[in-house]
Amino acid sequence: MKWPFSKTTPDRAEPLLPAPTDHRREPALSFRSYRAARPDRLAKGFNVFDTTTRDQTRREIRGLVSHSRHAAHNFDYQRSYEMLFRRHVIGPNGIRLQMDVRDPNGRKDTIANRLIESGWQRWGKMGTPSICGRLSWWGIECQMATAIAREGGAFMRFHRGFNRGAFGMQVEPIPFDLLDLDLTKRLDDFSYIESGIEFNEDGRVLAFHLWTAPATEGHRPIKRRRIRVPASEMIYVIIPEEVGQALGVPRSATALRLMNMSEKYQESAMAAAHYGAAQMVFFKQDASTDQISKPAKPDMPIDEIEGGTMGMLPPGVTPEWSNPAYPEAAIEPFMRHMGTNQAAGLGVAYETLSGDLSRANFSSLRAGKGEERDEWRMLQRAVFEGLHDMVFSNFLPMAIISGQIRLPIEKLDKFLSPIWRPRGWQSVNPKDDATANANDLASGNKSLTEIVADRGRSVEDVLDERAAEVAAFKARDLPVPEWMGMPDDGVPGDNDPPLKGD
Repeated sequence: MKWPFSKTTPDRAEPLLPAPTDHRREPALSFRSYRAARPDRLAKGFNVFDTTTRDQTRREIRGLVSHSRHAAHNFDYQRSYEMLFRRHVIGPNGIRLQMDVRDPNGRKDTIANRLIESGWQRWGKMGTPSICGRLSWWGIECQMATAIAREGGAFMRFHRGFNRGAFGMQVEPIPFDLLDLDLTKRLDDFSYIESGIEFNEDGRVLAFHLWTAPATEGHRPIKRRRIRVPASEMIYVIIPEEVGQALGVPRSATALRLMNMSEKYQESAMAAAHYGAAQMVFFKQDASTDQISKPAKPDMPIDEIEGGTMGMLPPGVTPEWSNPAYPEAAIEPFMRHMGTNQAAGLGVAYETLSGDLSRANFSSLRAGKGEERDEWRMLQRAVFEGLHDMVFSNFLPMAIISGQIRLPIEKLDKFLSPIWRPRGWQSVNPKDDATANANDLASGNKSLTEIVADRGRSVEDVLDERAAEVAAFKARDLPVPEWMGMPDDGVPGDNDPPLKGD
């Protein structure tokens, strides 16, 4: 087929460039291509794609998770990041449920909303939602958040039935160790198993292949065997980052090597500082004189240093002193540089990860906190979409069938309207932000719902609390302050809004 805008020419093949010869140099176009695509002796470390990212993760996930666990048990920054993940994604009150059930005319179904919210709160109390009876829903949220931060994903299994508590449903967090990572093969019906997860030809998860007990815990009475759990009974919560991603990657994947190197450096520096601070006395004597005492171990060299030690050296032995300069001024900027790189890989500010505010100022905190909080909000959404939505869609029908939430099951689709309210944050500059919010609210640029949602609350909760406060004032025959939204009746002695400087 000819190019439609070209002139009519005879159908013949003509070379666009002269035929190459042995002495001819490469065309100049090759020097204008991507230099980063060609490794050389100066820029080593880049490799040509020999496999997919998904296949690389499958091959290396066991090592990544193992190293991440080691870091969580031994390295302060990894431990700090997991605490930050729980604190900012889950928060002290968890990710709260706010129902938005509406009638066909668009009005809110207040009765259904309150019944479902109350049922969810009762189900989440200590001992009810977990099959072990030792966790609340908030505790399960924290465990799942830790697994996502440390191992890249979290597994949860649903258990339904009338023997599963008053609501007919309980959940079980599944350790990563129970997934059969070595099981990868094709199946006959165009489906396949990859690292213990079964997919159909479209990439949809069909089932999970698990071990009933870890290989290292032989004291359990359960016989270790492989089981197939359908996808309808289990979820795998990951942060979606790669196209076609099957397994999650630990959040600290790029920071693990620096964490390990920084830890070794700190240990060496601390040992050098200890040796430099330890003061010891050794007695030396000539071979011709009588020894006042014998060395404790005359055949063993001294390989330990302890402050205040007084020892005897064998004749002819002269101590050579090493005076380490640690701790010195260079260690602080170096460790700060290493910490900054690790914080960048984890997606948080260095000041947040380390707790070091010595060089922070208002401008840097405001800029850094804004970027960091956007990342936390993205993680919050990934968690409540992958975890809370799935758990709620399994919880509600069982709660209705069990009679704990008295609503008609035939209107289930109408009642599946949850809104999740994760935690919010206080402003870095609350005074200016409050003034800006008031101006935006007055001009119509922002709604009250949007302003309240920034702090992780719902406008309904705020209005209910204010109505209760007004009712409490009236019940005690107290004047309602004008700043609470009630008109001033002009009676002297009313509580007016607080003045500046009070």
